[in-house]
Amino acid sequence: MPEKRSSPLCHPAAVFAGLFLVSLAFQIQSGAWRSDFGGHADEAAHVVTSLMVRDYLAGGFLEDPHPLRFAEGYYERFPRVALGHYPPGFYLVVAPALLLFRTGATLLVLMNFFSAGAGLLLFVFGRRLLRRESGAVMIAFLYVALPQTRTYTAIVMADLLLVVFSLLAALSFLRFLQEGRSRDSLFFGCWAAAAILTKGSGMGLALLPPLALLFSGKGRLLLAPRLWLATLPVLLFAFPWMLLTAGITGEGMQEIGFTEWIRSALPFYGGAIVREAGYTGFAAFSGAALFGLHRGVVRKQPAGHGEAVLWALLMGGLGVALVVPAGLDHRYLMPVIPSLLLLGAGAVQALSPAVPGKWQQVLVAAFALAVLGETARSVQKFYTGASEAVRLAVGEDHADGVAGEPVRLLVVSNATGEGAVIAAAALEIRTAGLQVARGSKILSTSDWMGRGYRLAFETEKEFFAILRNGKIGYLIIDDVLSDAPGHWSATRDRLDTPGDGRLTRIGSVPSWRRTARRAFDVYRFRDESPLP
Repeated sequence: MPEKRSSPLCHPAAVFAGLFLVSLAFQIQSGAWRSDFGGHADEAAHVVTSLMVRDYLAGGFLEDPHPLRFAEGYYERFPRVALGHYPPGFYLVVAPALLLFRTGATLLVLMNFFSAGAGLLLFVFGRRLLRRESGAVMIAFLYVALPQTRTYTAIVMADLLLVVFSLLAALSFLRFLQEGRSRDSLFFGCWAAAAILTKGSGMGLALLPPLALLFSGKGRLLLAPRLWLATLPVLLFAFPWMLLTAGITGEGMQEIGFTEWIRSALPFYGGAIVREAGYTGFAAFSGAALFGLHRGVVRKQPAGHGEAVLWALLMGGLGVALVVPAGLDHRYLMPVIPSLLLLGAGAVQALSPAVPGKWQQVLVAAFALAVLGETARSVQKFYTGASEAVRLAVGEDHADGVAGEPVRLLVVSNATGEGAVIAAAALEIRTAGLQVARGSKILSTSDWMGRGYRLAFETEKEFFAILRNGKIGYLIIDDVLSDAPGHWSATRDRLDTPGDGRLTRIGSVPSWRRTARRAFDVYRFRDESPLP
């Protein structure tokens, strides 16, 4: 059946605008606009690295034209630069916007662009699969309203941009299947390279061409030279980065056998699908799988082009989550959810062939509402106090440093707290001499994943020697949690013990973590004794 032309209400620009406004409303409701960047342990790394790339483009290259040396210097000041552990794609997209407006609001607006962009691409796919724009619009708005999407719209992370690039790659390959043009194969390769350079899990797109060709009955195209044009952008841009950072990336992998990992990953991600798409979504997706198997195995009919590409996209994304031991996290399913929703909605229509077209759209609407109702949960991002704590410390010296020396802050908290303070310092404070040190790095030692943890001091003398040698001027410490690592609790013990006046408490800043109230305590450190 030919696709209908867009009506004014379903014009892509109107759909995008609606999706953006809905996404923004959810983001505001979550508290993201009143929060520091402490919504996730990795959020600050993305914020600080984006600022680093932005500051390099804004003139940092004049200070040091070598980008690696500039990054190393930036890390010395704000030690949450994660380029290498994460690919550069997200930062290269975000940095140009930060050139215009170097604010946290810019980052939040961009996250809405990514969310609405992903929803718009679902709309484009949905028009092809569902044959009616009304159903496609419903699935697009459902995606933006899902708790998982709202969560990672409120938090500055790379996952939504990965979804956008993955869907763009899938659409390019869909056009290649339909028209066989070399340029569509090349476009697929470009978007796939962009996805891989955003997150390594974009490698799942390597499975999309062979699987889509297999499901659509066009396996002969695997030998077509024009298909292999898609490998050029990946080999030219993504592969060198992956090769260069392979050792760093390996630090983030779980030390676990493949069989043991699969036994853990299968039930985890099965439960994750139910949580993020509901029992209705899981049931409809299962129906789509059974319907596809019956058609392909029993009736020997290939899948339609759009359906074949969606299945290939889903299986590639799920394959990476199940095979790569990068940790168990629901967000690793984000590239999978769009395919799951569209295939589920398609199954609702396909399994009710006798129902008139308009009533099929009612069924799609019921499907969308059921998924939304089953997955409904509050999304809150409310992490405050980090910016105020930094301002309190820097304001103590009027942002001028001590005797011309840089103002050095030491933050002692968990990874999220450390990151929130560092991101606040990098984003909001303009003091050229401001530097931040992490307690987890100078008061203890461990690898990227926290393995091999060891306390760096045992006595009070050794503790103060670390502060003195590190030229620490101020200490910002979070309330100690029950599972706090040794350096955190040991530091708090020393602060709670009457000392010799070298550490002076200058204030306490209340900090809300969703509904829990805590505090950042700020201390001034002065030690005039000579260095050993």
